[in-house]
Amino acid sequence: MQNSLAVKLLRGSFFLLLALIAAFFPNVLNVPESEPPALSLSTIATILALFMQGVVWTNIIIGHYIQRSVKRYVVDGSSITTFKALGAVARLFIWIALGLAALSALHIQIKPLLTGLGIGGLAVALAVQNILGDLFAAIAIVVDKPFVVGDSISVENYRGKVENIGLKTTRVRSESGEQIIFSNGELLKSKIRNYSR
Repeated sequence: MQNSLAVKLLRGSFFLLLALIAAFFPNVLNVPESEPPALSLSTIATILALFMQGVVWTNIIIGHYIQRSVKRYVVDGSSITTFKALGAVARLFIWIALGLAALSALHIQIKPLLTGLGIGGLAVALAVQNILGDLFAAIAIVVDKPFVVGDSISVENYRGKVENIGLKTTRVRSESGEQIIFSNGELLKSKIRNYSR
């Protein structure tokens, strides 16, 4: 397993190669450096390439360990959703940390940016509150487990077998064969009958 991870990381090292080229190319051509207060184009290119390489490596590592954990520990379909949700959260936090490190290396003031992001984040959260509600409902379904993939449930006038529990929707195959898609937020507000328990 570790060897396959090393191979994946090696294959995904394109941006690291770009960073090395950007860092050493001006030295080979004897390009004069810019004034001390400003960053040279080669330094900016190197920092951006290293940031992109960090993002690629993060995706490879987290994807590898999610696949490994799913193979080892998955008992039901809701566990897959849990691992995917944890992977998405881990990716987001690492990308933010890499972005802040890159901005700091580029000598961009982070405090005003964070203040603006806080205000902007509040506006975005209000705009996407339905999506966030479905996401938190998915987490509640995974943790509380009122049903799992394969259970036969009924919601209002609909009855069927749970096929998939996603981050935004839950898909149920009805007894007549059609697929019914419920948003997770609306599903948790409804009365659910679980016939498999």
